[in-house]
Amino acid sequence: MSVGESFAEFSLLSDSSPLAQKRVFHSRESLKSSLIQFIAPHGKIQKAFVSLRVPKKLLDYKLSGAVAHVSTEGLEHWLDLCGTPAALTSKDLQFALRERVRADGTVETPLQTEELEAIAAKLELMSCKKVCLNLLHSATNPAHLNAATKFFSEKGIEVFAPASTDNPHEVTRWTQNALNATLSGVFADLKKDVYAGLEAALDKNDIHFLDASGELFQDETGKEISSQFAASTALGLWNKASGKDVLYLGLEYFTLISPTRWAEQWNSCWGPVEVRHLKVKNLGVQPTLGIGLNTFERFDFLTQEEGWEPGPMFLGRGQKMSLLDLWSENPKLSKLEGLEDRVSAQGIQRFKTALLTLSKISTFKDNDFNHLTKELQSLSVQRLAVESFLQRDQQKLLVTGPLAALFANIFKKDPHTTVAADEFCESAATALWGMKALKESK
Repeated sequence: MSVGESFAEFSLLSDSSPLAQKRVFHSRESLKSSLIQFIAPHGKIQKAFVSLRVPKKLLDYKLSGAVAHVSTEGLEHWLDLCGTPAALTSKDLQFALRERVRADGTVETPLQTEELEAIAAKLELMSCKKVCLNLLHSATNPAHLNAATKFFSEKGIEVFAPASTDNPHEVTRWTQNALNATLSGVFADLKKDVYAGLEAALDKNDIHFLDASGELFQDETGKEISSQFAASTALGLWNKASGKDVLYLGLEYFTLISPTRWAEQWNSCWGPVEVRHLKVKNLGVQPTLGIGLNTFERFDFLTQEEGWEPGPMFLGRGQKMSLLDLWSENPKLSKLEGLEDRVSAQGIQRFKTALLTLSKISTFKDNDFNHLTKELQSLSVQRLAVESFLQRDQQKLLVTGPLAALFANIFKKDPHTTVAADEFCESAATALWGMKALKESK
């Protein structure tokens, strides 16, 4: 299964053949109940493989809950030193420890228990139960990190420490650690829902989660950020033998995946984050990209994605026009599972009115709705095709995903491109690559 920000996708397979597939909209059905309903008719299953993607907006500590940050003195504002405007926690939850380990691992300033006591007392007053430890050169000599971890754990505080790797760049490890801590609560709740939804069909030990490197995990911690790239990694690795880059056209995002190339960092708004994943390129055209007028008062696509909450106007709740509204009356979109019973005639009419109203103040001034939508459709698919052509690493391209059929025509003109309108390719790839990874790990 592939659990995204707004949709969850399930595929039940026998070897590589699909027996049943389903997509659910989170705003209508809970993950737990939809899983139970999907599995119930089929009885017991052997294995489950899951890719989880937490909503990007929850990376903001203001929505997910602030975590205390404890750093080596002089580096407590390390994110500010990198010139990053985004914040990872509130100012009153940043603490410094007068400890220092040199680059060669020798201790310059020993860790004092009294300082830990003082920080723990403040955290108790603030009812903060999570602390993120970022101590200089702890990868070389983890003595202070281990001591602080033990101390806070004994106080009943959940501790997050950066992974021990060969990466010499502290900030990328620290940022990953901080974001993992921010997402930990939401991620744990998602895993609980998965376990609860599958408990009648298989044992917990047979449920495996996929990370960005294509490896499986179960109870291991520190996988929150890595899991954000799990589905795209599964898609890329499963299709690697085809010798093609993969253009995934999903309901939530359009991305170009390079199965032969790896990236060691993710360039976030907080700066580079250490996370090994297949190289991906999120394209400039996205499914919920806003529609408006540019500086020349001509129709164009905005840089802001509207998302699925409340969603495009054709679903009835959205108040802003987005790219997919242009295809609201196309059955290839309106009949997609997960959307087929959500299309609103009133929403479509509001979109038409909004588009024609905007046309009156544009330099375009086209009162023919059909002509206007065709022009904007053409603009979007041409941008999508050109960008995917310029950005791909291999000559051949595989176009797949639930919206592949919607954009298929322009790609059929390229002899090096194959369109496979596999509506449930993310969940299927997660299962197929997961089974392969499990066999190889034994």
